[in-house]
Formats: sequence, structure tokens, C-alpha cells
Amino acid sequence: MPIIFQQNPTSQLQIAVWHISEPLSFFEQQVMAERTIEHPQVRARHLAARHLLLQLRPSFSLSDLVVADSGKPLVADDSFYFSLSHCANHAAAIVSTAGPVGIDLEPSGDRIFRIRHKFLSDEDQACLQAGAGLLQLQEGTAAAQWLTRCWSAKESIYKWHGASGIDFREQIRLEKIEPLKKTLYFFFAPTGQSVQVIYERVQGMELTWVQPSA
Repeated sequence: MPIIFQQNPTSQLQIAVWHISEPLSFFEQQVMAERTIEHPQVRARHLAARHLLLQLRPSFSLSDLVVADSGKPLVADDSFYFSLSHCANHAAAIVSTAGPVGIDLEPSGDRIFRIRHKFLSDEDQACLQAGAGLLQLQEGTAAAQWLTRCWSAKESIYKWHGASGIDFREQIRLEKIEPLKKTLYFFFAPTGQSVQVIYERVQGMELTWVQPSA
């Protein structure tokens, strides 16, 4: 299936989501894997994300990728920046020529209630509850979506930063929510800066991304 979601906020930025309905063989014919992945479904997701990257940058060769010590894939000549994500039967990609980016895609579900204390401080949860207008964070579809959105947003910040060893609960702190702008604001302690994360809901999943500052 072709791209199901795409935004081009500026001439330097592209975001897209691909619905994986093709067989693994399709992606194996399109993309050469740089590492061995035994599980067929995981392999399909991995290749689909790279296939989507090539849809956004048709002239790019995956042979020009290098891997940082943190495990983050990078373009060898820094001609552009990108981030990839995949879950279930979807893949997401963001590409920028203006600066580092990060993207994440997550399905929402009840599991998020059991792990929220692992990535959200008490202050985060109070800010989320007030900013999203939620009566509680214990149950319900709306609460699950917002908790998942915050988890995804912190993942996007982690990918944007590109270094390992980040404590999501203590070092990425929620400051403000602006639902009309579909934007979450976080204080990122390792660099001492405020980071904006944009969100969209795509086919029941939470899509978030960090883009270069204007």
C-alpha cells in the first residue's frame, strides 16, 4: 500500500507513514538489508521503514548510511537528517535538510497504564492531566491516547538527540500542552533547552516528531 499520511511543512522537511500490506518479498526486492533479522515480521518492518526513506529521498543510496556509537543511523556526508520508526504494520519516516529530527509511532492500549510511572514523573502526570483536560490517568481511551502520545514524544526527543543513556522520567520533563497546535513542550535536561514535539493520530496510532526550530 502506498503512503497513507504525509506532511511537508516546509521545503526542507518531509514526514510520511506507510501501511505495510505488502509481503516481505516486496521489501526484500526493493531494499538491501544491512543486517540480518530472522523474524519475518520484524524484518518486514525494518525494510519497510528504509523503503519509505527512499520514497522521500529517491536519489539516496542506503550504502551511504553509517551507524553512530549510540546505534543511530546517519547519512555519512550529513547532506540530510532522518529518523525512522515502525510498529505493528506501519512504518514512519521524517527527513530534513535543516537539522536533526526524530520520529516515533506507537499504538495506544491499556498496557500504557501499567508503565506510565516508568517514563512520567508525578509532575509530568499532573501537567498532562491538566493540559489535556483529563479527569484521571487510570483508565479510558482518552487517557491511554494521551499517555501513549507522551511516551511517543519522549521517544522522538531521544531519537532527535541521538545519544544513549537518557532517563525519560527525569531528563525529559513535560512543560506544556497546546492541543490546538497539536504540540507538546518538554524541557530536555541534557542540553538545557525546550523542545517542541508535534503530534498526529494516524489510523489509531500516535505519531510524534521533533523538527528543526524555525
